[in-house]
Amino acid sequence: YRKIGFKCGLEVHQQLLTAKKLFCRCPAGIYTDLDVYDAEIVRHMRPTLSELGEYDGTALMEFKTKKEIVYRIKNETACTYEIDDTPPFPLNREALSHGMEIALLLKMNIVGELHITRKQYLDGSIPTGFQRTTIVGIEGEIPISTRKIRIIQFSIEEDSCREVSDHRHTRTYYTDRLGMPLIETVTYPDMLTPFEAAEACQYIRFLARSSGRVRTGIGAARQDVNVSVKGGTRVEIKGVAHISWIPILTHNEGFRQYALLQIVKALKEKGVDEKKWSLKYEKLPIQKWKHIPIIKEVAGNNWQLIAVNLPHFRNILSFFTQPGRTFADEISDRLKVIPCLEKPNMFHSEELTPTINEKEWQEIARVIKATDDDAQILFWTPDEDLKTAIETIEERCILACQGVPNETRKSLPDGTNIFERVLPGADRMYPDTASKPISITSE
Repeated sequence: YRKIGFKCGLEVHQQLLTAKKLFCRCPAGIYTDLDVYDAEIVRHMRPTLSELGEYDGTALMEFKTKKEIVYRIKNETACTYEIDDTPPFPLNREALSHGMEIALLLKMNIVGELHITRKQYLDGSIPTGFQRTTIVGIEGEIPISTRKIRIIQFSIEEDSCREVSDHRHTRTYYTDRLGMPLIETVTYPDMLTPFEAAEACQYIRFLARSSGRVRTGIGAARQDVNVSVKGGTRVEIKGVAHISWIPILTHNEGFRQYALLQIVKALKEKGVDEKKWSLKYEKLPIQKWKHIPIIKEVAGNNWQLIAVNLPHFRNILSFFTQPGRTFADEISDRLKVIPCLEKPNMFHSEELTPTINEKEWQEIARVIKATDDDAQILFWTPDEDLKTAIETIEERCILACQGVPNETRKSLPDGTNIFERVLPGADRMYPDTASKPISITSE
């Protein structure tokens, strides 16, 4: 880990044990069955400018997905605040008291005035399109067996909805968890091995539990891990449900970033210039490929079959990045998220267990005028998603020439991770004009 320059930071989230939600007076901690709801609301998200007049990259990416967001609402656990029809109530003082107690245990410097801000989330997890959050303390520390780990900040924020389905351009959420008070403890990237990361996370978890002010059980606590290696960049892995997953998840992410840096070297040796690089694609007659079951399924839906040529990418698509995964999965993951093409969504010319035989790939290469140093992809899409899909493939290949992309990725139980969205930047934060600052006295 020292050789590759491994670093890891944590974002630990825990629900506070309060009677009410954070910005309304609905009861907290009541969960409903998935098929029990009183109403549905449909939303379409769009990005807004930050204070400095900039759009956040994550918000723009989410906008390209053209998602229809469905919220299933139970009257018992949600009100007009949750659906953004009522301004926020004053911040729940029970939550503030509980959070401040834990912040002091973390040796944080408590702020003199709370400023509530809006943090954009266009994935639909919050109906307003933003999460209300406030920083309570900064610059704390915790001990682990080898040294002290620094804490950047400690915040109180509202929890998001529970996602129950995500298929093509429709995503469905339940709102019972929405708005519950949540604390977030963010560390510096001080952990230098995967095992230190797990140890630090356990300490934060037990410290919060020792206060008796947090909820326990499934879903009450979750953590995100931020990983980088020398020459790479910060990548956030979201939704780590169990601390025991952290060592293998962070190990595999360090390996993935190291592999992506080797791909950069391989492309540079081939003389690839990302500023001049572009792909070519051709539409193929889909009826000729109906002997492949997945293509036969979509052939009757007016979908297009597209052959893509990636110049100089021979041996790149089959480059291993994680256990059981290759660089081709980096492209396939983005096709699932951005143009919303459900998996399996593509074949490629370097598959270890090919669905398309060598003769058929030679025919595809001839149609799109490929050279021996090129690689090919075959994918299927409705007309309305074709432009976004081509842009997605091209963008990921150009990023391969540059190194490790800034991404938020989703953890999987087997220790690997998949693309979730572009990593958010500072342009998604702005003050909440509906909430006045709260002065904090010494008492």
